Amino acid sequence: VSCPQENNDQLDCRYFGELLAELNRKSNDLHSCLLQHVEKIGGRYCHYIYVEDLIPKGLSEATKQQIRYLLQMRVTSDKSLRLVLSTFKNLREELCHLQDDLGKLETDNVCLKKDLSFKDSQVKEYESMLTSLRENNRQQQQGLRESTAKCRSLEEQLLSLRLSEGEKDCRLKELEYCKRALEQEIQNLRLQTCSNPTLQTTTDELSSRYVEMMNNLREDKDREIRSLRSQLSQFQQDISRREGSNSDLQIRLHELTSMLEEKDAFIKQQQEDLFKLKQEKLSCSQSPGVTATITKKYRNQYPILGLLSDNYKVTSPVNRSRTIVIERT
Repeated sequence: VSCPQENNDQLDCRYFGELLAELNRKSNDLHSCLLQHVEKIGGRYCHYIYVEDLIPKGLSEATKQQIRYLLQMRVTSDKSLRLVLSTFKNLREELCHLQDDLGKLETDNVCLKKDLSFKDSQVKEYESMLTSLRENNRQQQQGLRESTAKCRSLEEQLLSLRLSEGEKDCRLKELEYCKRALEQEIQNLRLQTCSNPTLQTTTDELSSRYVEMMNNLREDKDREIRSLRSQLSQFQQDISRREGSNSDLQIRLHELTSMLEEKDAFIKQQQEDLFKLKQEKLSCSQSPGVTATITKKYRNQYPILGLLSDNYKVTSPVNRSRTIVIERT
């Protein structure tokens, strides 16, 4: 502050001193405010400097007080200026740190957004996979229930087929027994015919009835075989539609097929035997002095009995042979 030089008589020393005191107080208040804020932000500040040594000697007390005010104002202004400069320096450093931290935070924010979007996509994918798994599980359970129901129905049909096969096997044995009885009767009649030609007509009638009965038997067996084959084909179609691994049923069906083939072969063998018997009858009636030798073989093993009980054991087959010699002179 520059004050123009005027006459000492016109200056009011008291007013000038009060003005300096007011300025010194304002300067101290400003310094205190700055010091308080600098302390909050952790800045550095200068210590107090004594100004008594800077006052010249030999001056009046009022002049010394005015000089003291001016020196204190200068010291306070200097300290305030240093506080402001140090504060700006600290603020600059803090702003640099804040700028670095802000850049790191922006980078972390971008990374977090990417991770969040990736996890969101994963959550959606997992939800879709869970939905598809639940749907597949529901479909598999439904298919399992349907397969179980079909398996039960097939087992019931297989059980009924076993029962019908057992009945048919018993009937087949009865027919075989009847056939053997008729063959024995034919043999006896042939022997009687050889001794008594008047019985030829009776033998012919019996032979015709026997042939008729065997034809009826063959037709019945053919019908049974056709029905069994149709049932087997139906079972095979049902099993192929199931698209499962029902190995037990397939094995049973294979056994039934093989058993039917054996029955078919056995019936064909019976047909051949009947044809041979008929030819022998004709040859016996037309050509005297002919000797006919017939050898019959009977089996004691029937694999079809395995359908009736699981405890049936298949052993090695034992054939029983019987030779019949018919002579006519």
